[in-house]
Amino acid sequence: MRSKYEYIAAEMRREIEDLLSAVGILFRVFARGKDESSLKSKLAREPGKYSIGGKLIQDSIGIRVALYFPDDIPIVKSILKSRFQIDSSASTIDRPERDQFSVTRYNLVFRLPSESADNFSRIRGNEPLDATFEVQLRSILSEGWHEVEHDLRYKAKENWSDHDDLSRILNGIVATLETSEWNMGKVFEELAYRHYKSQNWNGMLPNILRMRLKGVISQPIMDALDADNKVAKSLLRIDRAKLLRLLSHAKPKLPVTPDNVILFWNATGPKYQCLQLITPVIVSDAASGIASEFNGASR
Repeated sequence: MRSKYEYIAAEMRREIEDLLSAVGILFRVFARGKDESSLKSKLAREPGKYSIGGKLIQDSIGIRVALYFPDDIPIVKSILKSRFQIDSSASTIDRPERDQFSVTRYNLVFRLPSESADNFSRIRGNEPLDATFEVQLRSILSEGWHEVEHDLRYKAKENWSDHDDLSRILNGIVATLETSEWNMGKVFEELAYRHYKSQNWNGMLPNILRMRLKGVISQPIMDALDADNKVAKSLLRIDRAKLLRLLSHAKPKLPVTPDNVILFWNATGPKYQCLQLITPVIVSDAASGIASEFNGASR
């Protein structure tokens, strides 16, 4: 049965895709609207918990964002909070204890934007549903593990009774995934460093940024990097998380090209003259005021 909330869920998916694509983050987004049978089942499991005028169901619209790298999860949370109103009291971050194996889950609840909220109100009828949507953030490897665990263990708990040893082994696979994610990051760092040593700037940049970049570095910027090793070394040591957050605040939005990223980074940070001299007005305008605003908000 198709959900009557499917259209709104698709709208929110597209908006989140646009937000993340604008800063070049590597991701996959999935969306669903709960259908009538799912809603009825949730209400039947805990009779009286949800009611009009009382507690409302907040996940009738669900978005799941799978990030290629786990260090992008808090960055994406920050980007979403800058666009949507978060319900902090309903949002949770499940982090495993230091002696446990489990995935880190960000389950964030946001208010629907006004137009979507109006559409939602028209179609929900008398159902006890809040005009919110839930966003789950996970790394792409932990997402795969979670899908297996959810379908084959969580939904079939009776099959795991008296088999705690196998349950622990399944949880232990998460430790392997965490190690794999950490090693993947190190592989790209090492590859970027090797390209830096050989002055292959088009090889260095995408591996240190781990972004979806369009095109290659132009010759004027290549010449600037060739001429001053200090600039290239600074780029190798870029604060990637800060750059992505700054890009998400940039106005106007910039195409995510190697040139724009390098020149925007320089305009909001080190300000090397060799790069400033070749920075287009649109990049300067996008960077103007961003750094001070960002730094002020972080204090």
